[in-house]
Amino acid sequence: MTALQPSTATPPEAQPTSKPLLSRRWDILLLVGALLLIAGAYHLNQMLFTGDWSFWADWKDREFWPLLTPALGIIIPAAVQYIAWDRLRLPAGATLCAVALLPAQWLSRTASFDLWAHLPINFTWPETFILAAIILDVILLVTRSYWLTAVIGSFAWGVLFWFFNFPALSPFLAPVDFHGTLLTVADTMSFHIARTQTPEYLRMIEEGHLKALVSNITIVVSVFAGMLSVVGYVVGFLIGKYLAVWPIGKFFKLQTD
Repeated sequence: MTALQPSTATPPEAQPTSKPLLSRRWDILLLVGALLLIAGAYHLNQMLFTGDWSFWADWKDREFWPLLTPALGIIIPAAVQYIAWDRLRLPAGATLCAVALLPAQWLSRTASFDLWAHLPINFTWPETFILAAIILDVILLVTRSYWLTAVIGSFAWGVLFWFFNFPALSPFLAPVDFHGTLLTVADTMSFHIARTQTPEYLRMIEEGHLKALVSNITIVVSVFAGMLSVVGYVVGFLIGKYLAVWPIGKFFKLQTD
């Protein structure tokens, strides 16, 4: 008679738990790297295309600064907006660019102009695109159309640029009697701040041709800036579609929801 042996069956092996390919730390590093890339690209775009109109307070006039700065400053936000909306369905690409640009510009102006060249920071303050970028993203979210965003949103981007930055600019446009000559505060500051290559920084004074048509030239310039911003948005849209999304989709095979 044999005794019953206790069952020694081993439990089935636990199935290995699936782990994500990238941990949360890599996601954070990827996000930080993308923000730094956007901030650097946008800052470089502004330095190359707007240059002195963005650097100096006396160059922020009523003719060329509100005309060129928004039209050339919409290219990078349009490209990032297309990437964020087409691949991630996030209507925040333009706002992300504007928010990333502002601290990058302030860091550059503080380190390069104030600490290095000893130029006052209130003479080299940067403009802001945050409010215009929010409007651009909201129009894309509501219309869900790139073409309506290009026509309506980018036009509003250019038209409202002057008015969104006017609270920061208005103190520098106050009139000053400088040795019998009527100047603005910004022009008076430019006489007391020595800059290298001075002839290059002698800005073009308003000639007054537009004043023959209207009394306030900023309205006309803002409308022209809106028209140019439409063209700039289309350029940025094409850059985002054919120079950014296509290589990303080819090598990383991102799928649209």
